[in-house]
This record gives sequence, C-alpha cells and structure tokens, in this order.
Amino acid sequence: MAAPTTNSTYMTPGIAPRASGLERDMKPTLLAFHGSGSNATVHTVQLARLMRVIKGHFEVESLEAPFPSQPGPGVLPFFEGCGPFKRWMQSTVTISDMKAGNSTNAMSPEVEDLVRTTVKRINSSGGKVVGLIGFSQGTKVVAGLLKGYQMRRALADKGADVTELDHLNFALGLSVCGSYPPPLIPPSVTAALEASGMSEEERKELLAKKIELPAFHVQGLQDEWKWAGQGLIDGWYEIGEGKSVVRHWEQGHLYPVKPEESQEIGDWMLGVLGLVEGQMVNQAR
Repeated sequence: MAAPTTNSTYMTPGIAPRASGLERDMKPTLLAFHGSGSNATVHTVQLARLMRVIKGHFEVESLEAPFPSQPGPGVLPFFEGCGPFKRWMQSTVTISDMKAGNSTNAMSPEVEDLVRTTVKRINSSGGKVVGLIGFSQGTKVVAGLLKGYQMRRALADKGADVTELDHLNFALGLSVCGSYPPPLIPPSVTAALEASGMSEEERKELLAKKIELPAFHVQGLQDEWKWAGQGLIDGWYEIGEGKSVVRHWEQGHLYPVKPEESQEIGDWMLGVLGLVEGQMVNQAR
C-alpha cells in the first residue's frame, strides 16, 4: 500500500488522531470499516466530509481488512496507486447468491481478532470505543458487531459466560450504502451461544432477532447496489425511535456530499451518545 500521509485536519488510516491531555481522554472512538476492494487509506479520503463535522467530538480509527482483493466499484481510476486493496470476506459472492441469501453469516476469525485487539488497545490507553462506521461491504461487519453485542447482552441475561465478548460493546452504528445480508457474526458470539445451554429453538430465536441498537443508514437513490443495502436493513434492523433511522438521499455509491447531510449524521451521533451516557449515569445512581 502507498504510505499514508499525515493530515492534521483529518485522520490517518489505522491511527486515531492524537490530542493531548484531557481532550484526548474525553473523545470517544469510532471504528471505521471500508468497502470491498478498498483499504484504510481510501476510506480515510472518503470520510473527509463527515470528519469535518465530527472531528471535534470523536476519534476515528480506520481499520484495514485482512484479505486481498481486486479494486472495488468506483475505486479506480481516482485511487490508482493506492493499493493493495482489501476485503472483509475471504471469498467473493455472485450477485445471484447475494439475492438468494446464500452468503455466509460467519465473520472470519482474522476480522474479529483485528476488532478485538483494536478495541482493547484503545480502551486500555484511556480511550473508549463507542461506535462503528461502515461503507459498502464494511456495513456487513458493522451489522455483525452490533448484532454480536446485542446477543452478548441477551446471553448475559440468561446467565451465560460472556467473558470472551468484552470487546463487543457499542452504542451506535453508521451504515452508508449498505451491502447485502446477512450480517457477519463474530465467531466468539457463535461459540458462546453454543456453550450457553439454551435450547435449539431459543438459539434460533436469538439469532433471528433484529438489531435494535441505534443505527443510521444512508441509502443512495442513484446507487446501483441500493437493493443490497435495503435487504440488509429490511431483514436485520428494527426501524423506529431509538433504533434505526434510514435516509434516502440523492447520491450514488459514496458518502453524502451535501454539508447538511453530514451535519445530520453528526448531530444524530451526538444525540445517541448523550442518551447512552445519560442512561449510564442514571443507572449508577
């Protein structure tokens, strides 16, 4: 990959921007997951408009997928020379299989290990990972991590051992130009479910339950992959107050261009985080 250049205005891929003292400690972190056939450098550039809005409130760490890939849709020629390009799934899936729902729901261990080590590094250094950003195929990872956290809470309520799931703790997710279903479920969650002692019917019910955590979805009206993202939303997210919000904007397969759209996303993030922090304060009293 071409060496990333440091930009004091935005972020550098894989490294959250560093502030000093109390400001650094107070900023929560969002993990960002790029699309298929992309990488952390490309995603950093794609996130630039949103970063103008949220950089004063959040650190953003752009992660890079572990599996090699050909350049994805729209990557060339603009990002010529910015490879190698990566993807979050080991194998490709045909469009017919995407539409038929024949794709795996298993997150690769390499991907979960990347998330786990990143979360632990940030949290152990005084930071706090609070949310997720996904673009295109990265939205499958975001959906799987949100689903994994929701399942972790349900398993804990059942008295199951969830000590290996500490890295799954998120307040919100942003999904831009979503990919096809299903979400990619972390293997540690699947293992905890199998070891929980729940009946097969209970396990199936828990796996099928839609994601109720707060999530903001951007669907491009001119996006040729709009059907894929809509399938992920319709099949796996609960829409409603305090849950998922969906916006259909005039755009293609890219991040929102209009400043007011990025502002709406940023305002939503801060609103959700304020509610979550308020709940934590009330519970501590």
